[in-house]
Amino acid sequence: MLEQIARVMFWLCVGEVAARSGLLPLPAPVTGLILLYAELSVRGKLPDDLGVLADRLLQFLGMLFVPAGVGVIAYLDILKTEALPILAAVIGGTAITLAVTMTVASWLGDATAKSPAHESFPHEGALPDADA
Repeated sequence: MLEQIARVMFWLCVGEVAARSGLLPLPAPVTGLILLYAELSVRGKLPDDLGVLADRLLQFLGMLFVPAGVGVIAYLDILKTEALPILAAVIGGTAITLAVTMTVASWLGDATAKSPAHESFPHEGALPDADA
């Protein structure tokens, strides 16, 4: 178990060094997690102790939200006064994200349908188009 804790902490430290040095534009924990995943992919198997460690950490995951909740409560007066801009930003950001996603998906769908490679290689077992 200690070996697996050391493994996780090692990759977290490597991620922290990479994030602080500016090598990668990702948060340190994300970088460390990616590097840990890469190491496990190269090894080809998940050590049993690492799975046990992950299960134990997941048992206490709810406690990690306590500091965020305290932070929200500590700044509740600011959140109340700025509720309208925050709400507008959340709703507006969501609407813009959905609109851009729909536009890109539609554009890619049209481009894929019109591509010559799509027409020359029909899907195996596909039924003919009813309009054709």
